[in-house]
Amino acid sequence: MSFKNAFKNMIAHFGTVWAVLLYMAVSFALLAGLSLPFILPIQRALADAGVFSGISKAFGELFGDGGWNGLWNGLYDVYQSALGVFQNNDRVASLTRIFVILVLIVAFRFFFGLYEIPLATVLDGRLSCNAAYGFAGKFISTLGVSVRFSLAKMPIMIAFDAASFGIIYGVIRAMGMNVALPFIGITVLLVFRAFRSSLTACWAPCVAGGAGVIKGFARSCEICFKRFGAIYSTYIITWLLIIACVMFVTIFTLGVGLIVAVPFATVLLGHLGITLYYNKTGMRYYVDGSVYTPNTN
Repeated sequence: MSFKNAFKNMIAHFGTVWAVLLYMAVSFALLAGLSLPFILPIQRALADAGVFSGISKAFGELFGDGGWNGLWNGLYDVYQSALGVFQNNDRVASLTRIFVILVLIVAFRFFFGLYEIPLATVLDGRLSCNAAYGFAGKFISTLGVSVRFSLAKMPIMIAFDAASFGIIYGVIRAMGMNVALPFIGITVLLVFRAFRSSLTACWAPCVAGGAGVIKGFARSCEICFKRFGAIYSTYIITWLLIIACVMFVTIFTLGVGLIVAVPFATVLLGHLGITLYYNKTGMRYYVDGSVYTPNTN
């Protein structure tokens, strides 16, 4: 029921997707500006080592005589070539470490944590009293809280990402390039993403409702563990659908559809989090203009 009501509200108020898309575009532009001093030297080194031509050749094998085995063998050769660049070129290795830490971990997590409180505030207004708040206005008015929230959430997100990618890396080292690797990788990501989402589902809604950042996280964990089975299974299904839809859109639109698919998934997760918050705490809320009373039994 939480997913159904969240999806109905998101479709009924689809304008929020465009607001989040605009925010993401601005954030990516800022991140791109921060990335250029690191990316350009790394790109030149990888190109000189034949990494990009190797990727093209590997996918050419997929549609040629090599098939899937040709693809995996080609990608493994690409991996070896890229690894050689980072091992033998100290400048590239140093730039890569700084880029990963400064841009991909710190800056990325910070910027993409700032939208959650204004989004939760907008959605809270719609669910609680069917009010229409502007995303931009709430972004400005809640910026101080959003900064604290993003800084507090950053280490939690980094810890989960490190654990999931650490397991995937261990599998790669143990198995090498194997046809089963994508399925194992997606399964690991699905399990960790669902647990992380379950744990933090009600965090932004709690903060938007007036709780502090730390108290909001404690309250979110309390709600999660009281009804862990229902919340975790909801997020398993949700993330499975998101991954499937993103893969479908990527393949059949050559990546163009991601422009809408990513903010769509982001706003859906925002709607799902606040809907779970209302459902699990027994508060009545609006669903597409009608009042819904959750059953907490």
